[in-house]
Amino acid sequence: MKKDWNEKMNKIKRILMLVLCLALLVQTVPIDAKKSKNKNKNYWPKQSEKITAGAALLMDLDTETLLYSKNIDKKYYPASITKILTVLLAVENSSMDEIVTFSEDSIYKTGGSGIARDVGEKMTMEECLYAVMLESANECAYAVAEHIAGSLNKFVKMMNDRAKKIGCTASHFVNPNGLPDKKHYVTARDMALIAKEAYANETFRLFCGTKRYTIQPTNKHKEPTYLLNHHKMLYPNETDAYLYDYCTGGKTGFTVAAGSTLVTYAEKDGMSLVAVILKGSSPQYWVETRALFDYGFENFNLCNVAEYAENENTNADEETKYDTLNTNEPYAQIDPQAKIILPKTVDFNKTTMKVNYDDLPKNVLAELEYNYGKRKIGVAHVIRTNATVDKNNIKTDDLEEHEPDTQIDQKNNEESENQLKKEADTPFFEKFDSKEFFSDIPGHMLDLFEMMLSNGIIVIVCIVIVILLLILFIYRTLFNRSYVLRQKIARRKSRKRERKQYITIYDTHNTRRRRRRKR
Repeated sequence: MKKDWNEKMNKIKRILMLVLCLALLVQTVPIDAKKSKNKNKNYWPKQSEKITAGAALLMDLDTETLLYSKNIDKKYYPASITKILTVLLAVENSSMDEIVTFSEDSIYKTGGSGIARDVGEKMTMEECLYAVMLESANECAYAVAEHIAGSLNKFVKMMNDRAKKIGCTASHFVNPNGLPDKKHYVTARDMALIAKEAYANETFRLFCGTKRYTIQPTNKHKEPTYLLNHHKMLYPNETDAYLYDYCTGGKTGFTVAAGSTLVTYAEKDGMSLVAVILKGSSPQYWVETRALFDYGFENFNLCNVAEYAENENTNADEETKYDTLNTNEPYAQIDPQAKIILPKTVDFNKTTMKVNYDDLPKNVLAELEYNYGKRKIGVAHVIRTNATVDKNNIKTDDLEEHEPDTQIDQKNNEESENQLKKEADTPFFEKFDSKEFFSDIPGHMLDLFEMMLSNGIIVIVCIVIVILLLILFIYRTLFNRSYVLRQKIARRKSRKRERKQYITIYDTHNTRRRRRRKR
């Protein structure tokens, strides 16, 4: 009976152990699968919302990393988002208090949206640019272009040159307002670069983020003109259904040929993003822009390169750490403002880095390009600090090629001996430098004293001083105690005075005699 009972108990134990192992296995499999996604170097969060626009793009402004892209190199008509480049050029090439006069061409060669200006009307540049950004005024964009460049063609050339300088490669402009033309087109990638360049300008940010503005009466309009921003994610113009709390500005556009176009800026948790929509439809493009921003803010983080690099150094092996007794300031450092962007589930150590030394800005020693998989996720500059390099503190371990320690010590000893011999053979007055001497008098006086002491001159000087003091002491003693000596000195002084008086009297007598003879 006992044997049967023991066998049954063993079977039960085996079954329980098997069930427990299966339970543990079931729990660990999903976790391992989730982690395996993050181990993939090409892992990138997917945008769940369907984007119906012809082209769409979401870019981080700090790193220029493309978080989402659709047909970003395909050419489309931009419509009024062209005015972003127009306003950027105006801000860079004029002052806001300049007076813009509207020509006949600016009034009669523009159609579409506007604020009903008249020929010869005068407005400040600031008022014109607010009208361009808030009400998308085509005649104001035309008048601004003529004012800055002198003619429309010259301004168009400025637009294309500026776009090329920004880095645009597949876009072309023929007017400042975005009215339809076969030769007027952009790509979503180029439009994002233009939007980034403009947003870096503080004055432009003021224009694109303003919700309302009032133009004061002009020489043609006695009543003020009220402007409202048409970007529904920033200002509830007609409806508040599309307001977005993190929106900081943008520009709308629409023509039949271009469809609905939209450039929008948003900031949240230290991240600044720009979304571009081309060939979209209203009101869907508001919803899709919001979906792009939610995707970006929820799935990505900005990483400060300097902080992560410092953490890696602190976690390094003891052999690679800096000497704790070394208090010297580093000669170079990673730019404290440099950032890269990564998915929230990806660690910094999953990135790869390339070093570039060509075509660097001033005070930049190297450029560190960070990549995650095949994506460029940011750049960090290695910049100079205010520290100076002390050659005496350079460690031989840090050199790529160095001599053995015994050879280095022997070489240093020989150099120091040669220097001492050279200083000993050089006369003191040849080594004397007045500027250097007077800049540090105490130090040089101490050096002079040590040199005199080492050469025995100080002993001679001391003997001479003692002798002079002794003679002075003897003289004063004799003078105070000897009456005869004092009398002799007093007589000499009186004789000198008498001689001077006699000479004076004799001279006066002779002059009188000469005068009498002349008479």
